[in-house]
Formats: sequence, structure tokens, C-alpha cells
Amino acid sequence: MIYTRAKQGFRRNFILFCAATVICVTGLIIFLSFSNQAFEQKQDTLTESSRLLIETEKFSENLSGLLESHVNYSIGKSFEEFETFQSYSDNIEKNFTSLSVLVSGDPVQERRIQDLKKNFSLLTEQLDAQSNDIQTQNGANVQEISTAISQLKARVISLHGTILAEESLKLNDRLDDINHQKETYFYLLVFGSILTGLILIILNAVLLEAQSKRLNVERKLKDNEERFRLAIEGMNDGVFDWNLQTNTLFYSAQFFQMLGYDRGEVIDGDLEEVNALLHPDDHDRVWEYTNSYLAGEIPEYSSTFRMKAANGKWLWIQSRAKATFDDNGEATRLVGVHTDITYLKEYQEFLKREKKNAEQANVAKSEFLAHMSHEIRTPLTAINGIAEIFEKNIGKFDDKYQRLIRTLKNSTSSLKDLINDILDFSKIEEGEINLDRTSISMGDFLEQIHNITSIQASEKGIGFYFDYKDVKDTEFMGDPIRLRQILINLIGNAIKFTNNGRVDVKSNIITADNQPFLQISVKDTGIGIPKDKLNTIFERFKQSDDSISRSFGGTGLGLSISNKLTEMMGGAITVDSIYGEGSTFTLTVPFAHTHKLNIQKISANDPDKPEAILDQKDKPTHIEKTADNKKLKKQGADKGKSKKKNKNKFLIVEDYEGNVVVLSYLLEQMDVTFDVAVNGLEAVEKYQKNNYDIVLMDIQMPQMDGFTATKKIRQHERDKQTNPTPIIGMTAHALVGDKQKCLDAGMD
Repeated sequence: MIYTRAKQGFRRNFILFCAATVICVTGLIIFLSFSNQAFEQKQDTLTESSRLLIETEKFSENLSGLLESHVNYSIGKSFEEFETFQSYSDNIEKNFTSLSVLVSGDPVQERRIQDLKKNFSLLTEQLDAQSNDIQTQNGANVQEISTAISQLKARVISLHGTILAEESLKLNDRLDDINHQKETYFYLLVFGSILTGLILIILNAVLLEAQSKRLNVERKLKDNEERFRLAIEGMNDGVFDWNLQTNTLFYSAQFFQMLGYDRGEVIDGDLEEVNALLHPDDHDRVWEYTNSYLAGEIPEYSSTFRMKAANGKWLWIQSRAKATFDDNGEATRLVGVHTDITYLKEYQEFLKREKKNAEQANVAKSEFLAHMSHEIRTPLTAINGIAEIFEKNIGKFDDKYQRLIRTLKNSTSSLKDLINDILDFSKIEEGEINLDRTSISMGDFLEQIHNITSIQASEKGIGFYFDYKDVKDTEFMGDPIRLRQILINLIGNAIKFTNNGRVDVKSNIITADNQPFLQISVKDTGIGIPKDKLNTIFERFKQSDDSISRSFGGTGLGLSISNKLTEMMGGAITVDSIYGEGSTFTLTVPFAHTHKLNIQKISANDPDKPEAILDQKDKPTHIEKTADNKKLKKQGADKGKSKKKNKNKFLIVEDYEGNVVVLSYLLEQMDVTFDVAVNGLEAVEKYQKNNYDIVLMDIQMPQMDGFTATKKIRQHERDKQTNPTPIIGMTAHALVGDKQKCLDAGMD
């Protein structure tokens, strides 16, 4: 009876255990099914976000291509460039179609895509209009359309950036969600499996009390293997398990499937299967890294290499693994996963290409700037020189021609200042300006500034007071050219914007935090600046009012350049203004005085200063100063005693006729004889046949440039063992390093 009751109780417990087991297993299966579906859905959304990002990047590339082809078409007017422009436009329309499909269901992104499409349509209309206006040479419309194009481009880029940022944020959130779901899925799976295992263990304990521990362990191992199998089936990564003691491997089905091979799960694999797929260039590196990890030399195993896919392509694989070690520190097992990261590598390569393209574009821009600088400044130098010659002899003309001469001089000066501002701004933006550190005699330096600016004030009929008595006996370490540029800009602006009253300039030395500073304030009684515009006047192309440029002229670059140069000096420009009453601009830079015994005093008017020899940015009349230059006369003094009694003879090497005309006039006024060579080859031939005291050498010339000609002249002097003749480089190039190139070629 007891047996019967026990048997009945056993049956009852057996049924309960079986029911509980069925419920748990069913629940686990249901959970796995729903979790797998949810996971696949999230993977789909992740794929959609990735496609949207890729499509957005394609739009950016097509937009860049469209703008570039439009510029090329506007310049060249070729049918091929128009077809390229139309092709990019068609590609962008396809981008919009794809983007609209990908953002369907997201009202915010749909609205942004529509705004982007609308602004792009407006942009293409303006681009077409610009091309038409350029053909008709309607300058006014071109300016308006260019402004509209810049605004529309900014809107398109802003909308594109917003869409890209929004979708990137979504992508990151979805990735975080998937990772979180993986983690939750793993823990729930472990919990369900453990619960099922416990039920089975309890059931086995009741039914088979005599079961040995070994059977229980084997059953647990089998359960663990089952859990491992379920886990790897839910992953996209390929799993491997390398038994180092038996030298056999387990490969999951996904291990080879990600490479495109139709293989199932491999239980007893070997290393040759993997070795055969490794890229030859990566093979030795991979195994050296693996052996180092197994030897305990590397704490973690994470390696990247290429494996051959079934279609013949090489895929990038990231391998992560963990090893187990015995008591002797010997590795016994290596378990890890392979992940296909080809798309990441391709994106990295894409970024590298984009960076390289950007760097090449930057180099091209610099080369274009250098070329345009030369081409513009060369004729402008001649025009400006002739204008100054006419101005110097203005008394020989009647009132009508005197007005024309002044207009010509003012126009060329304004154009020269504009070009210099643009070049300076470009060089500052590219970080191509290096400041010199020279000892400056402040008395002579500020006297020159006063002489230049007082004429402007006198011509305008306003009061001008320049006080520099507190600093006139001091010397300042700095860049005289750039400091003069800043001061002339600040004082020139004060005079320009003051119609009545006066301009006061005061210089002194102040102390802050036990450090001396040079402070120069420029106060005017001009139009003043509104308070809401004070923060924008130092921005490029910005003035306090649009009417300012119409009434007073200017590009809005002067203050921006001055501010940048001051910051490079470690100083600052501050402004205090009352609208309608006037403004005060204050320049403050660190002051470092020098001793005259240690550093040569260089005045702003010193003819021996290297920059004053001949810089086409300065006035051509500087040549008069160099004719009597003691340094040059000393270098030419050893050519023979007879030459001391003769006047100097120059060799002008210049291919541009306008510059030859100006230089010829100036040298004739100085009673200097000269010959002219129109290229470097002719210059070398003339030099070898004649004796010259000074050579004025152009740089960019046909047949032979100035650098090559200088080197050949220097070689001729060495061959003949004659004293070197001073060679002065003349160039319209204005970029950093141009001066050094002249010196390196052998010029003085």
C-alpha cells in the first residue's frame, strides 16, 4: 500500500514536473520566437538608417560635383561641363526620391527632405540664372544672384547637416537599443535555460536517485552546448572554438556563410581551412599576433585581417577571442568570433580619399591664389607706377588732366589696397603669415605713420593730432610692416568716417599684471557705431551698415585683418563708440624693448632694410633709395677702380612691358644707364658679355625664369672668379616663402 501510494505520488510528481517542464520550454520557445522577430525588426530599422546615411552622403557628393561642374561650365561654357552639371542634377533628383522613400513615416524628416528639395530647386534656378547673366555680362544681376546662391547653398548645407545629424542620432539610438536588447535577451535566455535545467535536474533527482554524478555533469554539458548553439544561431558573427590540446576546431555555420561559402556547421575542422582563406599579406602578421597572445605577451586578442570570399573579393574581418590557460600557464582553448567589418573599412577609405581630395583642393587653391596674385599685381604695379610718375609731375598739366591724374592715382591705390587685403585675408585664413621680430625705433616709425595719415586728414579738412612723445625714445620688438598696416588701417578708418571735427592719436606704455604693453588709441568725432553692431565690425566683409560701403567704400576686410594680425602678436583691439558722436579704437600689444647695442636699429625709412630694396607692394619710387644704397655700392665697389668714376649700370630683366616703362623712366630720372632683357636666357647672355653694377631680376618669364637665370649668373661668376653682382628679385608673387625662394636661388 505504501508502495502504491509512493507510486501514485511519484506519478503525480512526474506529471507535475512534466507539465512544468512543458510550460517552461514552451514559454522559452515563445520568448525566443518573439525576441527573434523583434530583433529582426530592429535590424531592419538599423539597415534603413544606414541606407539613409549612405544616400545622404551621396547627395552631398552629388551637390559638390554639381557646384563644381557649374563653376567649370560658367568659365568654359563647354557642352561636356553642361552634361556633367545635368548628370549631377539628375543624380540629386534620384537622391531625393530615395530619401523620400527612406524617411516615409517620419514627418519631421519628410518635412526636412521637402525643404531640402525646395531649396535645391531654388539653388538650381539661381545657378541657371547666374549662367545666363554671366553670358549677358549683367554684372548687377550676377552680384544679386551670387548672393542668393550663397544663401541657398548655406540653407541646403544646413538642411543636409540637420538630416544627417538627426539620422546619425537615430542610428546611434537604434544601435544602443539593439545592444541593450542583445544583453537583455542573453540574460533572459540564460535565466530560462537555468530554470529549465533546474527543473530537469530536480525531475532526474526524483526519478533517478541512483544516477551518478558523471551523468548529471554530462547532461549539464549537453544543456550548455545547446544554449551555446541557440546563442550563436541568433548572432551574425561567425564563432570558432579551437581546442589547442587536440588541435581541432569548431566553426559555426555563420563563420563561412559570411564569406559566401555554402557550408554548414563544422565540428572537427582544422587550421588549413582558415589559412587557405587568409590574405597572403596578412598571413604572417595574424599568426605572429595569435602566438604572442597565446604566449601571454598580449592581454587581449583583437585582430583585423582580410579573408577571401566565395566571389573572389577580399573581406575585412575583425577577430575577437578569449583563451583559457592551465595551471602551468599554457593555453588550452581559444574561443572567439569573426565579424565582417568590410563596410567600416570602405567608409574609412572613403574618408581618407575625401581628406586627400580636400588637401589637393587646398593646394590647388593656393596655387590659383599665387597665379592670380602674380597676374593681377604685375600690370597693377605698372599702372600704379605710371600714376605716381604723373602725380609727381602733375604741375605740368592743366586742371582737367590734374583731376584725371588724381582720379587715376586714387583708383589704382584703392585697387592695390583691395587686392592686398584679399591676399592678406587669404594668407591669414591658410595660416601662411609669419610675423617678423625686428627692433623698431618708435620715434621714426610713428613719425612715418604721422606723415602718411596727416596728408589724408589735411585733404579732408579735419583736425589731426598725433601724440607719441611718451614712446618716441623707445624701441619695440615686432613686425614693422604688419604693425604699420594695423595703424594705418585704424587711423585711415577714423579719417574716412569723420566728416567734421578731428582725429586724435595717442601712444603710451601701460602696465598690466606686471607686464608692459604698447597702447595706441585712435579717437574720432565721426559717424560712430551702433551698439548692436559693435560685435560684428571685426568679422570679415562686415560693416556696421550696408549704407557704409555705398557712402564710404571699402570691403569690410581691413578691421578683420588688423584684428587677426593683432591676435597673432598676442594683443587685442578694443572699440568704444557712441552712434553719431564718434569712436575710439585702442590697439594693445605686448611691449618688449631692446638695447641698441645688441640689436641693430632699423627705422621704417632705412634704405638698408632688406624689405625696402624693392618690394612691388610698396611704391616704385623706393628704387630711388636703393640707387645710393651703401650695401649695394659696397658689393659692386671691387669691380674696378675705373668704375668708381662712372655712373652705375643696371640690367633690367623683365618681360612685362609696363614694368619696363616704369623702371626705365625712374632710372632715367636718376641718370642711370641700363640694358633690358625680356627673359632669363637673354639676361644670362647679356650678363656674360657686359659688366653690370646691379641686376633687377623678374621671376616669372618665358624661356627661362628668374630663379634659373640667377643660378646661371652665379655659376658664371664662380667660373670667372669675379665678385658677385647684387641681384634684386622683383616679383608680383605675394605668398609665404616667395622671398626665401629668391634668396635660395642666389639673389640678394
